[in-house]
Amino acid sequence: MKGLLHIRSPLDEFKDSAKSRAFCRTAAALDLQKSEELTPHKRMHVIEDLDEGLPGGIAEDFDRLLAWYEHPEPDREESARRSSYKVGEFIEQVCEDVNIGGIRASE
Repeated sequence: MKGLLHIRSPLDEFKDSAKSRAFCRTAAALDLQKSEELTPHKRMHVIEDLDEGLPGGIAEDFDRLLAWYEHPEPDREESARRSSYKVGEFIEQVCEDVNIGGIRASE
């Protein structure tokens, strides 16, 4: 279609950046087959390591999830759960080799 301008999403731009390779190496620890080895504390540190230079909207979900890991208050659990899903979905979209579990199956 001639004349249509293809606007790249922040996700596409992030996937194509050099940062995404380092992001995916770090995210590999969260893969379903490896994540059984992670304690909640170690998982929090992996997510902290991933939470740098992220595109707009998703950075807020990483921050919300990290805040819940630091202070798991029952009244924030539902919003942390939603953010956890969005974080997992983002990781799987950026890192095709990482399967967080429960994300692709729900598509």
